[in-house]
Amino acid sequence: MQIKERHERILHLLEAEGMVKNAQLAALFSVTNETIRKDLEALENAECLLRVHGGATRVADKRQGLPLPAREAQRRYEKAAVARAAVDLIEPGDTVFFDASSTVLSMAGQLPEMPVTVLTNAHHVIVVLGQRAQCDLICTGGNYEERSRSYVGPIAEDALKRFVIKCLFLGVDGLHPDVGASEVNPGQAVLKERLIARAEKVCVVCDSSKLGRKSPFIFAQNSQIDVLVTDDRADGAAIQHYRSAGVEVIQARLDGALGI
Repeated sequence: MQIKERHERILHLLEAEGMVKNAQLAALFSVTNETIRKDLEALENAECLLRVHGGATRVADKRQGLPLPAREAQRRYEKAAVARAAVDLIEPGDTVFFDASSTVLSMAGQLPEMPVTVLTNAHHVIVVLGQRAQCDLICTGGNYEERSRSYVGPIAEDALKRFVIKCLFLGVDGLHPDVGASEVNPGQAVLKERLIARAEKVCVVCDSSKLGRKSPFIFAQNSQIDVLVTDDRADGAAIQHYRSAGVEVIQARLDGALGI
């Protein structure tokens, strides 16, 4: 069977069932799991599907974005590696902001025990860090969004006006060399945009699949980004572009067996 035909059959199956599993497809086409992984990666790059742990799902409505549980399932190994590298930027006594992205949520789970002030608009960050004795945890409040499980709007923005933020940790839906950092969710984009002026350091954290992607709502120009934390599968030209622009780039090392 030709690759094109296999891709077409994968998409037909996905349309019918809503989700496909790597093992299911490998058995169906009598190919290896690695072949299926490459198939799904190619189809995701063509924006035909979204990979999750062990398989793939249909593409969601881009105007709304995926619910948080679905975002957590995507590229979870890459996100965990990026999060580990990003957490190393935090020092005892810092005041930091954690946004509602799934990569930053992974940072919350890996934050070492130390005295730190964490500002956040993300409900799940509050759940993860709520029991930390040394963590001064401050929630914005605001209009609650179930899909992102976070708070947005004027109340959320006003809650942060009195803080000087050492490090602003922001996930992205896209990071493009021409347009900058962008979001699929307008409420999240506005909040992030307004926080940038209050931060000493703006840190974008994202896996390499986000590089070169554009989404509808731009919240930061590339010149406003101080640090980019991504993984070591990122395109070399893209990395060089950001370094040449004065952005500190940190690449988390991925084990070759971590692909999904």
